[in-house]
Amino acid sequence: MTLRQLKQYKIFKNEKLQSLDLLKNQGFCNINYLLKSSKKKYLVRKFKSDATVNISRAYEYIIQKKAFKEDIAAQPLLLDEKNQFMVCDFLKGTHKEKINKKEINLLAKNIKKLHKIKSKEKEYNLKVDLKNYKKTLNNPEAQTSINICKKELKKLKKYKKELVTTHHDLNPKNILFHKNTIKFIDWEYVGVNDKFFDLATVCFEFALNTKEEKILLKAYQTSVHKKDIKKLHSHMLIYEHLCKLWFMSLEDEDTKA
Repeated sequence: MTLRQLKQYKIFKNEKLQSLDLLKNQGFCNINYLLKSSKKKYLVRKFKSDATVNISRAYEYIIQKKAFKEDIAAQPLLLDEKNQFMVCDFLKGTHKEKINKKEINLLAKNIKKLHKIKSKEKEYNLKVDLKNYKKTLNNPEAQTSINICKKELKKLKKYKKELVTTHHDLNPKNILFHKNTIKFIDWEYVGVNDKFFDLATVCFEFALNTKEEKILLKAYQTSVHKKDIKKLHSHMLIYEHLCKLWFMSLEDEDTKA
């Protein structure tokens, strides 16, 4: 990725591109650059790997546009699928490992905004992913994680599915805090799943205690019942072990390479 390559695009025709630098924080599926022009700053995301991404980049771009209108994401400005990159507005902010009550409440409200975004995508099928992991990961640790996911899926059959548009990767690296705002970044895993999956991700990643879990749920849906906590904890276990399987698959790919 070079300045010369980027200069050809119409969105930059009225400004001078000055610098393109690798960002300190990098993800697993993209190479992230900070692009500075005579007018503003941009984020350039060069797609590194789509091997573990279930949704197309075109779909990611569409949903991020809708999320921008809800004031929970950066504005996406350009998608070049041929050359495998995306350009968005650059967002100011910091990542946090711990969050307070005020931040939990705001985070819940923003997740609710996200979940109201309309989508025509099919529901994420965890069983398909588990089958693939069973084929590719031949070790006891992987089998344990697969079995735990299956066990929790059986438990979830007792509850009504509440399908929404989900970010599917709300870990601290994908949440930006700036003054009194929270924005979500890295939308490549966006899809359709039960609303509790995103809520469970936040609870697990920020290590929320029982009281904080209830604060999050109450801010999201007003009231909290015992079944909500049970459903949340099942999704937390699924998320935890999906992450383990995902990282195992990355290590497996590196070994083969």
